[in-house]
Amino acid sequence: MLDRLGGKAEKWFRTIFFIPCVISVVVISKMWLSLLDPTFGAFNKMLDSLGLGFLKHAWLGDSSTALISMLFILIWAGFGWGLLFYYAGLKGIPDDLYEAASLDGASGFRLHWRITVPLLSPVITVQITLAMITALKQMETVFLTTNGGPGDSTQFLAVYLYNKAFSASQYGYANAISILFIIVCLLATYLSNKLTRSDATEF
Repeated sequence: MLDRLGGKAEKWFRTIFFIPCVISVVVISKMWLSLLDPTFGAFNKMLDSLGLGFLKHAWLGDSSTALISMLFILIWAGFGWGLLFYYAGLKGIPDDLYEAASLDGASGFRLHWRITVPLLSPVITVQITLAMITALKQMETVFLTTNGGPGDSTQFLAVYLYNKAFSASQYGYANAISILFIIVCLLATYLSNKLTRSDATEF
């Protein structure tokens, strides 16, 4: 949709979507802590003003919603990078290919499935790999907002490693986790590359 907008609207939305990527992790964490505060947070106040006060919640303080809220924050903060990759990939696809396919009778979803997706397969491969590694090593935002809590509901591997090494002083255990973490990252990268390459050959 962004690629098809054109003009000033395209530039504005492109800028708005990328803004979170240039904001400090500390600022993002503190901002969302304030927005989702159960007592003074803007999100709960907005629900009140809309007559939806019954939906008010301690979004990061309840184990039933903490992980979903954390994932939302992480996706929001990293969305701009994914947008940048896919947007650049789309801009690199010649319009002539779409015009030729349209003349042959292709339209709508078929155009995207037969032209856009195959030509974007290298970008998709890179994005899946980066997304998996980023998810595995996610640390700063989680540490600054929930520190893995409440309980272990937002306990990411990197946060768990940090807490074991520097809070519990279990250095040997933390070292074992770090080695396992590297192995998991390498395995995830290998599997994602293999799966995306095999999918790309089917088009």
